[in-house]
Amino acid sequence: MNIILPVFLIGVSVCWYGMRAIDLLKLSSPSRLQKLLCIIFIWWSVSTFKDLAIYIPGTDTDVVLDHIFYIDGCGAVTFALFLIELTSPGWVRTRRVLLLSAPFLLFLLLHFLANSDLLHTVFTVFFVVFAWSAVLYAMYKSRKYRKAIQETYSNLDDVDISWIWKIIAVFIVCQHVWWAVSDTLDVLADSFYYVSSLVCWSLVMLGVNRMRALRLPDYPGYDGRQADSESETAETLNTRKRTSGLEGRLEKLMEDEELYTNPDLTLSNLVDRLGTNRTYLSEYISTELGTTFYDYVNRLRIERKVIPMLLNGNKNYSLEYIAEQAGFKSLTTFRRAFKKLTGQLPSEYMRQNAGS
Repeated sequence: MNIILPVFLIGVSVCWYGMRAIDLLKLSSPSRLQKLLCIIFIWWSVSTFKDLAIYIPGTDTDVVLDHIFYIDGCGAVTFALFLIELTSPGWVRTRRVLLLSAPFLLFLLLHFLANSDLLHTVFTVFFVVFAWSAVLYAMYKSRKYRKAIQETYSNLDDVDISWIWKIIAVFIVCQHVWWAVSDTLDVLADSFYYVSSLVCWSLVMLGVNRMRALRLPDYPGYDGRQADSESETAETLNTRKRTSGLEGRLEKLMEDEELYTNPDLTLSNLVDRLGTNRTYLSEYISTELGTTFYDYVNRLRIERKVIPMLLNGNKNYSLEYIAEQAGFKSLTTFRRAFKKLTGQLPSEYMRQNAGS
Protein backbone atom coordinates (compact mmCIF):
# COMPACT_ATOMS: atom_id res chain seq x y z
CA MET A 1 0.00 0.00 0.00
CA ASN A 2 1.39 3.41 -1.04
CA ILE A 3 0.97 5.62 2.01
CA ILE A 4 3.16 8.50 0.83
CA LEU A 5 0.26 10.62 -0.47
CA PRO A 6 -2.00 10.51 2.62
CA VAL A 7 0.96 10.96 4.99
CA PHE A 8 2.10 13.95 2.93
CA LEU A 9 -1.42 15.44 3.02
CA ILE A 10 -1.62 14.89 6.76
CA GLY A 11 1.62 16.83 7.17
CA VAL A 12 0.38 19.63 4.92
CA SER A 13 -2.94 19.78 6.78
CA VAL A 14 -1.36 19.86 10.24
CA CYS A 15 0.97 22.68 9.17
CA TRP A 16 -1.77 24.64 7.41
CA TYR A 17 -4.20 24.51 10.35
CA GLY A 18 -1.39 25.32 12.77
CA MET A 19 -0.14 28.30 10.76
CA ARG A 20 -3.65 29.68 10.30
CA ALA A 21 -4.22 29.44 14.05
CA ILE A 22 -0.98 31.34 14.66
CA ASP A 23 -1.99 33.99 12.11
CA LEU A 24 -5.29 34.50 13.92
CA LEU A 25 -3.56 34.67 17.30
CA LYS A 26 -1.39 37.50 16.01
CA LEU A 27 -4.37 39.71 15.14
CA SER A 28 -4.61 42.77 17.36
CA SER A 29 -8.41 43.01 17.32
CA PRO A 30 -9.86 39.71 16.09
CA SER A 31 -13.59 39.38 15.50
CA ARG A 32 -15.69 36.75 17.26
CA LEU A 33 -15.56 34.58 14.15
CA GLN A 34 -11.78 34.86 13.97
CA LYS A 35 -11.42 33.89 17.63
CA LEU A 36 -13.66 30.89 17.04
CA LEU A 37 -11.72 29.91 13.92
CA CYS A 38 -8.46 30.03 15.86
CA ILE A 39 -9.78 27.43 18.32
CA ILE A 40 -11.25 25.34 15.49
CA PHE A 41 -7.94 25.30 13.59
CA ILE A 42 -6.06 24.21 16.72
CA TRP A 43 -8.52 21.32 17.06
CA TRP A 44 -8.10 20.32 13.41
CA SER A 45 -4.34 20.51 13.58
CA VAL A 46 -4.20 18.17 16.58
CA SER A 47 -6.99 15.92 15.30
CA THR A 48 -5.35 15.53 11.88
CA PHE A 49 -1.95 14.81 13.42
CA LYS A 50 -3.37 11.81 15.27
CA ASP A 51 -4.26 10.22 11.90
CA LEU A 52 -0.59 9.41 11.43
CA ALA A 53 -1.17 6.57 13.90
CA ILE A 54 -3.06 4.48 11.32
CA TYR A 55 -0.09 4.58 8.93
CA ILE A 56 2.40 3.26 11.46
CA PRO A 57 3.02 -0.44 10.75
CA GLY A 58 1.02 -2.65 13.08
CA THR A 59 -1.38 0.06 14.25
CA ASP A 60 -3.96 -0.11 11.46
CA THR A 61 -6.20 -2.38 13.54
CA ASP A 62 -9.98 -2.23 13.95
CA VAL A 63 -9.54 -0.92 17.50
CA VAL A 64 -7.41 2.02 16.37
CA LEU A 65 -9.78 2.76 13.49
CA ASP A 66 -12.71 2.76 15.92
CA HIS A 67 -10.92 5.22 18.22
CA ILE A 68 -10.23 7.54 15.30
CA PHE A 69 -13.82 7.19 14.06
CA TYR A 70 -15.29 8.53 17.30
CA ILE A 71 -12.71 11.28 17.70
CA ASP A 72 -13.16 12.45 14.11
CA GLY A 73 -16.91 12.45 14.61
CA CYS A 74 -16.47 15.18 17.20
CA GLY A 75 -15.17 17.39 14.41
CA ALA A 76 -18.77 17.88 13.25
CA VAL A 77 -19.16 20.20 16.24
CA THR A 78 -16.58 22.58 14.76
CA PHE A 79 -18.54 22.90 11.52
CA ALA A 80 -21.79 23.38 13.42
CA LEU A 81 -20.30 26.06 15.68
CA PHE A 82 -18.93 27.99 12.73
CA LEU A 83 -22.18 27.83 10.74
CA ILE A 84 -24.24 28.90 13.76
CA GLU A 85 -21.95 31.78 14.73
CA LEU A 86 -21.81 32.99 11.13
CA THR A 87 -25.59 33.07 10.74
CA SER A 88 -26.43 33.96 14.37
CA PRO A 89 -23.69 36.39 15.50
CA GLY A 90 -23.02 36.17 19.23
CA TRP A 91 -24.54 32.71 19.70
CA VAL A 92 -21.34 30.83 20.56
CA ARG A 93 -20.66 30.91 24.28
CA THR A 94 -18.89 28.46 26.57
CA ARG A 95 -22.07 26.95 28.01
CA ARG A 96 -23.64 26.45 24.59
CA VAL A 97 -20.45 24.92 23.20
CA LEU A 98 -20.42 22.42 26.06
CA LEU A 99 -24.08 21.56 25.52
CA LEU A 100 -23.55 21.05 21.80
CA SER A 101 -20.45 18.92 22.41
CA ALA A 102 -21.93 16.86 25.25
CA PRO A 103 -23.54 14.12 23.08
CA PHE A 104 -20.28 13.53 21.19
CA LEU A 105 -18.26 13.41 24.39
CA LEU A 106 -20.80 10.95 25.82
CA PHE A 107 -20.49 8.68 22.78
CA LEU A 108 -16.70 8.89 23.02
CA LEU A 109 -16.81 7.91 26.70
CA LEU A 110 -19.21 5.01 26.06
CA HIS A 111 -16.96 3.80 23.26
CA PHE A 112 -13.95 3.53 25.57
CA LEU A 113 -16.02 1.95 28.34
CA ALA A 114 -18.06 -0.56 26.39
CA ASN A 115 -17.67 -0.48 22.63
CA SER A 116 -20.23 -2.39 20.56
CA ASP A 117 -21.59 -2.58 17.04
CA LEU A 118 -24.90 -1.14 18.27
CA LEU A 119 -23.15 1.89 19.74
CA HIS A 120 -21.27 2.34 16.47
CA THR A 121 -24.53 2.30 14.50
CA VAL A 122 -26.30 4.68 16.87
CA PHE A 123 -23.38 7.11 16.75
CA THR A 124 -23.30 6.99 12.95
CA VAL A 125 -27.01 7.79 12.74
CA PHE A 126 -26.61 10.57 15.31
CA PHE A 127 -23.69 12.04 13.38
CA VAL A 128 -25.64 12.16 10.11
CA VAL A 129 -28.69 13.71 11.79
CA PHE A 130 -26.53 16.25 13.62
CA ALA A 131 -24.59 17.25 10.50
CA TRP A 132 -27.69 17.70 8.37
CA SER A 133 -29.46 19.59 11.16
CA ALA A 134 -26.55 22.04 11.30
CA VAL A 135 -26.67 22.49 7.53
CA LEU A 136 -30.44 23.02 7.41
CA TYR A 137 -30.27 25.42 10.34
CA ALA A 138 -27.56 27.46 8.61
CA MET A 139 -29.54 27.54 5.37
CA TYR A 140 -32.63 28.79 7.21
CA LYS A 141 -30.81 31.35 9.35
CA SER A 142 -28.71 32.69 6.46
CA ARG A 143 -31.87 33.98 4.78
CA LYS A 144 -33.01 35.73 7.97
CA TYR A 145 -29.51 37.08 8.47
CA ARG A 146 -29.40 38.53 4.96
CA LYS A 147 -32.74 40.23 5.56
CA ALA A 148 -31.41 41.68 8.81
CA ILE A 149 -28.30 43.18 7.21
CA GLN A 150 -30.37 44.59 4.34
CA GLU A 151 -32.46 46.39 6.94
CA THR A 152 -29.35 47.82 8.63
CA TYR A 153 -26.56 48.38 6.08
CA SER A 154 -26.43 50.16 2.73
CA ASN A 155 -23.23 48.35 1.74
CA LEU A 156 -23.15 44.55 1.88
CA ASP A 157 -19.81 44.00 0.13
CA ASP A 158 -18.00 43.06 3.33
CA VAL A 159 -20.90 41.76 5.42
CA ASP A 160 -22.76 39.47 3.03
CA ILE A 161 -22.53 35.75 3.75
CA SER A 162 -23.78 34.37 0.44
CA TRP A 163 -20.45 32.51 0.23
CA ILE A 164 -21.79 30.19 2.93
CA TRP A 165 -23.38 28.07 0.19
CA LYS A 166 -19.94 27.11 -1.13
CA ILE A 167 -18.91 26.13 2.39
CA ILE A 168 -22.02 24.02 2.88
CA ALA A 169 -21.53 22.24 -0.45
CA VAL A 170 -17.92 21.30 0.31
CA PHE A 171 -18.85 20.41 3.89
CA ILE A 172 -21.53 17.97 2.70
CA VAL A 173 -19.09 16.29 0.30
CA CYS A 174 -16.35 16.19 2.93
CA GLN A 175 -18.51 14.66 5.64
CA HIS A 176 -20.11 12.07 3.38
CA VAL A 177 -16.68 10.94 2.21
CA TRP A 178 -15.57 10.65 5.84
CA TRP A 179 -18.71 8.71 6.73
CA ALA A 180 -18.24 6.33 3.78
CA VAL A 181 -14.57 5.48 4.45
CA SER A 182 -14.29 5.87 8.23
CA ASP A 183 -14.38 2.13 8.85
CA THR A 184 -11.75 1.26 6.26
CA LEU A 185 -8.24 2.27 5.29
CA ASP A 186 -8.53 3.57 1.74
CA VAL A 187 -5.55 5.67 0.63
CA LEU A 188 -7.33 7.55 -2.19
CA ALA A 189 -10.50 8.19 -0.19
CA ASP A 190 -8.50 9.39 2.81
CA SER A 191 -6.47 11.68 0.56
CA PHE A 192 -9.63 13.15 -0.93
CA TYR A 193 -10.99 13.74 2.57
CA TYR A 194 -7.90 15.71 3.60
CA VAL A 195 -8.00 17.78 0.41
CA SER A 196 -11.73 18.54 0.69
CA SER A 197 -11.31 19.52 4.34
CA LEU A 198 -8.52 21.93 3.43
CA VAL A 199 -10.61 23.42 0.63
CA CYS A 200 -13.56 23.88 2.97
CA TRP A 201 -11.61 25.65 5.71
CA SER A 202 -9.63 27.68 3.18
CA LEU A 203 -12.90 29.05 1.82
CA VAL A 204 -13.99 29.76 5.38
CA MET A 205 -10.77 31.63 6.10
CA LEU A 206 -11.10 33.74 2.95
CA GLY A 207 -14.72 34.59 3.69
CA VAL A 208 -14.17 35.50 7.33
CA ASN A 209 -11.10 37.65 6.61
CA ARG A 210 -13.17 39.73 4.18
CA MET A 211 -15.93 40.35 6.69
CA ARG A 212 -16.12 43.24 9.11
CA ALA A 213 -17.57 42.90 12.58
CA LEU A 214 -21.32 43.50 12.64
CA ARG A 215 -23.77 44.94 15.09
CA LEU A 216 -27.36 44.00 14.34
CA PRO A 217 -29.38 45.43 17.24
CA ASP A 218 -32.71 44.08 16.00
CA TYR A 219 -31.51 40.70 14.83
CA PRO A 220 -32.99 37.91 16.98
CA GLY A 221 -30.34 35.63 18.41
CA TYR A 222 -30.54 31.86 18.64
CA ASP A 223 -32.64 32.12 21.80
CA GLY A 224 -35.13 34.41 20.10
CA ARG A 225 -34.39 37.51 22.18
CA GLN A 226 -33.70 40.95 20.79
CA ALA A 227 -30.11 42.09 20.97
CA ASP A 228 -30.93 45.45 22.52
CA SER A 229 -33.66 47.14 24.52
CA GLU A 230 -35.39 48.96 21.67
CA SER A 231 -38.02 46.31 21.01
CA GLU A 232 -41.55 47.61 21.18
CA THR A 233 -45.00 46.15 21.40
CA ALA A 234 -47.23 46.40 18.35
CA GLU A 235 -49.45 48.86 20.18
CA THR A 236 -46.53 51.17 20.98
CA LEU A 237 -45.29 50.91 17.41
CA ASN A 238 -48.68 51.85 15.97
CA THR A 239 -48.89 54.80 18.33
CA ARG A 240 -45.51 56.04 17.17
CA LYS A 241 -46.55 55.68 13.54
CA ARG A 242 -49.55 57.93 14.15
CA THR A 243 -47.78 60.59 16.18
CA SER A 244 -44.13 60.71 15.14
CA GLY A 245 -44.63 62.75 11.96
CA LEU A 246 -41.78 60.85 10.33
CA GLU A 247 -43.53 60.75 6.97
CA GLY A 248 -41.50 62.83 4.57
CA ARG A 249 -38.72 63.61 7.04
CA LEU A 250 -36.61 60.67 5.97
CA GLU A 251 -37.03 61.46 2.30
CA LYS A 252 -36.23 65.16 2.81
CA LEU A 253 -33.10 64.38 4.84
CA MET A 254 -31.81 61.94 2.24
CA GLU A 255 -32.51 64.34 -0.63
CA ASP A 256 -31.20 67.54 0.96
CA GLU A 257 -27.94 66.10 2.26
CA GLU A 258 -27.47 63.29 -0.27
CA LEU A 259 -26.74 60.88 2.56
CA TYR A 260 -27.16 57.97 0.16
CA THR A 261 -23.73 58.80 -1.36
CA ASN A 262 -22.11 57.67 1.90
CA PRO A 263 -20.97 54.09 1.13
CA ASP A 264 -21.01 53.20 4.84
CA LEU A 265 -24.43 54.65 5.63
CA THR A 266 -26.35 52.53 8.16
CA LEU A 267 -29.84 52.61 9.59
CA SER A 268 -28.35 53.72 12.91
CA ASN A 269 -26.95 56.85 11.23
CA LEU A 270 -30.44 57.83 10.15
CA VAL A 271 -31.90 57.01 13.54
CA ASP A 272 -29.49 59.48 15.13
CA ARG A 273 -30.18 62.19 12.56
CA LEU A 274 -33.95 61.82 12.76
CA GLY A 275 -34.06 61.40 16.54
CA THR A 276 -36.32 58.38 16.25
CA ASN A 277 -36.36 54.71 17.14
CA ARG A 278 -34.58 52.21 14.88
CA THR A 279 -37.38 49.66 15.19
CA TYR A 280 -39.90 52.24 14.06
CA LEU A 281 -37.70 53.57 11.25
CA SER A 282 -37.10 50.05 9.96
CA GLU A 283 -40.84 49.39 10.13
CA TYR A 284 -41.56 52.65 8.30
CA ILE A 285 -39.19 51.76 5.45
CA SER A 286 -40.63 48.27 5.26
CA THR A 287 -44.36 49.06 5.45
CA GLU A 288 -44.69 52.61 4.17
CA LEU A 289 -41.99 52.53 1.50
CA GLY A 290 -42.38 48.82 0.78
CA THR A 291 -38.68 48.01 0.65
CA THR A 292 -35.60 47.30 2.74
CA PHE A 293 -33.11 49.93 3.88
CA TYR A 294 -30.50 48.45 1.53
CA ASP A 295 -32.75 48.59 -1.55
CA TYR A 296 -34.09 52.03 -0.58
CA VAL A 297 -30.61 53.55 -0.43
CA ASN A 298 -29.50 51.83 -3.63
CA ARG A 299 -32.59 53.12 -5.44
CA LEU A 300 -31.74 56.69 -4.42
CA ARG A 301 -28.14 56.20 -5.51
CA ILE A 302 -29.22 55.04 -8.95
CA GLU A 303 -32.14 57.42 -9.52
CA ARG A 304 -30.56 60.56 -8.06
CA LYS A 305 -26.91 60.08 -8.97
CA VAL A 306 -26.18 57.31 -11.44
CA ILE A 307 -28.87 57.88 -14.09
CA PRO A 308 -28.29 61.65 -14.33
CA MET A 309 -24.55 61.04 -14.79
CA LEU A 310 -25.24 58.41 -17.45
CA LEU A 311 -27.68 60.61 -19.37
CA ASN A 312 -25.89 63.95 -19.16
CA GLY A 313 -23.36 63.02 -21.77
CA ASN A 314 -20.49 62.54 -19.35
CA LYS A 315 -18.75 60.04 -21.59
CA ASN A 316 -15.42 60.66 -19.92
CA TYR A 317 -16.72 59.19 -16.68
CA SER A 318 -15.98 55.51 -16.20
CA LEU A 319 -18.52 53.23 -14.60
CA GLU A 320 -16.14 52.82 -11.68
CA TYR A 321 -16.13 56.58 -11.10
CA ILE A 322 -19.92 56.85 -11.40
CA ALA A 323 -20.42 53.96 -8.99
CA GLU A 324 -18.02 55.50 -6.49
CA GLN A 325 -19.69 58.92 -6.70
CA ALA A 326 -23.08 57.33 -6.07
CA GLY A 327 -21.88 55.51 -2.95
CA PHE A 328 -21.21 52.00 -4.23
CA LYS A 329 -18.05 50.31 -3.00
CA SER A 330 -17.72 47.81 -5.84
CA LEU A 331 -18.59 47.74 -9.51
CA THR A 332 -20.16 44.30 -9.13
CA THR A 333 -22.60 45.52 -6.50
CA PHE A 334 -23.37 48.61 -8.60
CA ARG A 335 -24.18 46.55 -11.69
CA ARG A 336 -26.31 44.13 -9.68
CA ALA A 337 -28.31 46.93 -8.04
CA PHE A 338 -28.72 48.81 -11.33
CA LYS A 339 -30.05 45.77 -13.15
CA LYS A 340 -32.39 44.94 -10.28
CA LEU A 341 -33.93 48.43 -10.50
CA THR A 342 -33.94 49.02 -14.27
CA GLY A 343 -33.81 45.52 -15.71
CA GLN A 344 -30.69 46.48 -17.67
CA LEU A 345 -26.96 46.71 -17.18
CA PRO A 346 -25.55 50.28 -17.10
CA SER A 347 -23.95 49.86 -20.53
CA GLU A 348 -27.24 48.65 -22.01
CA TYR A 349 -29.11 51.51 -20.40
CA MET A 350 -26.70 54.08 -21.88
CA ARG A 351 -26.99 52.61 -25.38
CA GLN A 352 -30.78 52.55 -25.25
CA ASN A 353 -31.08 56.09 -23.91
CA ALA A 354 -28.27 57.70 -25.91
CA GLY A 355 -29.31 61.16 -27.05
CA SER A 356 -32.40 61.31 -24.86
